[in-house]
Amino acid sequence: MDADDNLQAAFREWRRLADTEGEAIRTRNWSLVADCQKALQHLQPQITGHLREAREEWIRLGPDGDAKSTAFRAAIAELIEIESQNNTLLNTMRQATLVRLDQLGQASRTLRQLHRSYAPAHPAAWTSFS
Repeated sequence: MDADDNLQAAFREWRRLADTEGEAIRTRNWSLVADCQKALQHLQPQITGHLREAREEWIRLGPDGDAKSTAFRAAIAELIEIESQNNTLLNTMRQATLVRLDQLGQASRTLRQLHRSYAPAHPAAWTSFS
């Protein structure tokens, strides 16, 4: 397998992980999101190494290498767009979660106020005549 093939394989893995991450965000599978992000972090140095080798290969290929370089840039742009969409989705879900958390906090405060209003200040010493 040459450097270009290695790079393409790494890109396919990046795409698979990015797609899986997006689906995990949509289904709120946060452990899978974390696993995908961790795998992407481990993949980055491999892509960097493969890219360095592929660029050397593309230089040797001349005009054919220019075409591969152009295709590479298009693939990177597509992957960055997927990651951007995942980030936007994650931020949207985070914001919705913060709104819900605020609503629950308000409900909790209201319940405490109601409890203080209707609950006796001190428990009765006796409850009936005996």
